[in-house]
Amino acid sequence: MDYICNVTTYGQFCSFARALDLLGERWTLLIVRELLCGSRRFNDVRRGIPRISRTMLSARLRALVDGGLITRSNGRNGTTTYELTDAGRQLAATVRELGTWGQRWLPRQLTREQLDADALLWDMRRRVRTEELPADPVVARIEFKDASGRAGVRFLLLRRSEVSVCSTNPGFPEELRIRASLRTLIAWWRGDISLTDARAEGMLIEGKRTWVRAFPKWFERYLFADVAPASALPDSPRRAQTRRAARR
Repeated sequence: MDYICNVTTYGQFCSFARALDLLGERWTLLIVRELLCGSRRFNDVRRGIPRISRTMLSARLRALVDGGLITRSNGRNGTTTYELTDAGRQLAATVRELGTWGQRWLPRQLTREQLDADALLWDMRRRVRTEELPADPVVARIEFKDASGRAGVRFLLLRRSEVSVCSTNPGFPEELRIRASLRTLIAWWRGDISLTDARAEGMLIEGKRTWVRAFPKWFERYLFADVAPASALPDSPRRAQTRRAARR
């Protein structure tokens, strides 16, 4: 990889340090995460990382191409797509382990800066169990109680053939409505609180009764939702420390 010679380096022979020469830049592993989750086009990758600039995303994708982790292809219709190479796909376990570690050990209380409606809806879109959806298309109107105007509304067009995130109604009746604060909806999606707890915090799911009941089952939820926090593990250091303190 000639690219390795042209990046900022830790100057170590250690393969871990050399891997970080390529993967340790900000945004890089998030781009790999998006590609692992199925994104292939520039705009789709950016929708999963809405706060990255187009310029930065272009630079990071170019670096990953130069590093041999992804390939770039131009279609006949002018569409550019990106595909992970064998080297890139082998990062799947690394990304999963980092996500598991973060879900287990980092505080569950998110800062305001970490509450992003666009990132949430894009993740919900790719975690839909399409086989569980009704035969007819369903538009779910999602309202965030802590935002006003159009900024506080998103739409999920749920079809067995395709799921889309829209900023305006795509032209179907709004037969399902979810209303909650962004913090509550993210907490439920991440597995930090149960659906019962989310409803206790004011989350509303309204519409046809069968769809209201089925709505939570239409999603696999967040990839790491089932990872328990370290404090809940039987042998966690925090619990052991608490037991030792209680015995003194």
